[in-house]
Amino acid sequence: MNGWGQRLIGALLVAVGAWCLWFQLWLPAQLPKEDDFRALSQVIDAEAQPGDVVLLAPWWTEHARLFVPERVPVVGYIGSDADDLETHSRIWVIAQPKLPRAGMAAFHAAFDAKRPPVGTERSFGPLRLSLYQNGRARPVAFSATDALAQARVYLQSADGSQQACQWDGAQHRCPNGGAATVEWHDIKFQPRRCVRFYPPGGSTKLVAEFTGVPEVAAWRLQAGMIWDRGWFHDRPLSVTYLDLESGGTRLGGVSIQPGLEGLQRTLTTGSPAGATVRVSVQAERAELRETCFELFGFAAGATP
Repeated sequence: MNGWGQRLIGALLVAVGAWCLWFQLWLPAQLPKEDDFRALSQVIDAEAQPGDVVLLAPWWTEHARLFVPERVPVVGYIGSDADDLETHSRIWVIAQPKLPRAGMAAFHAAFDAKRPPVGTERSFGPLRLSLYQNGRARPVAFSATDALAQARVYLQSADGSQQACQWDGAQHRCPNGGAATVEWHDIKFQPRRCVRFYPPGGSTKLVAEFTGVPEVAAWRLQAGMIWDRGWFHDRPLSVTYLDLESGGTRLGGVSIQPGLEGLQRTLTTGSPAGATVRVSVQAERAELRETCFELFGFAAGATP
């Protein structure tokens, strides 16, 4: 290599080093301080209403979770920009638009439809706080996660015989050693507060029965395999079936094939006030079929 080539490579190395030094000096100014988070959190704490949710933008700016009041759920995962968040009437967006690869244009392209802003954006250092009315929301009349303690949970054999699971104040404990309880689980990178509902195996079903439910215009049943269970497809595994029925009539359900990841959803017709509603799960082989579900009943006036 001649002298010109060496000088060119040296100049490039100096330029790259200078850019890296500039970036390291520039980045701290784009990061919020804890006082910024605390001031933002005080606003949310003072103004949040029941049914509100916080959405992170970009989704990976997780540090904000430490400061948001516990009574307000926080959402941030791959794809959350486009999530309908249909059980939440208002959405607080905590944005950090100055971060590298923040992608705020892509965020608003996925988020903005049917979501008019409420008031004006507020700034806390590099943090931006905005409130939106969620036009994609549906009023919730019933939630299985909230009503699980009052449910009757049991194992049901193919011949119709039942074995009751006993509520111990925290979960329904079943004779086979299983349990139904409300837990936080990761369903393909989405943290979900859902009902742990593992199939017993064989033809036996695990059933959660809710009595005296209010009038519901439409039911939303959604379920998925927790952690990495949805990925497995390289061994003999069973299809997992979740069914929803009311008054002895099947309203709908989801089936989760081996290798099918993520939250599977179905929207069904509703049921009258006072109905008994059942959710069941069954898989011939229970191996690696750890399932979690959510069930929401939307009130009359909700748009399917």
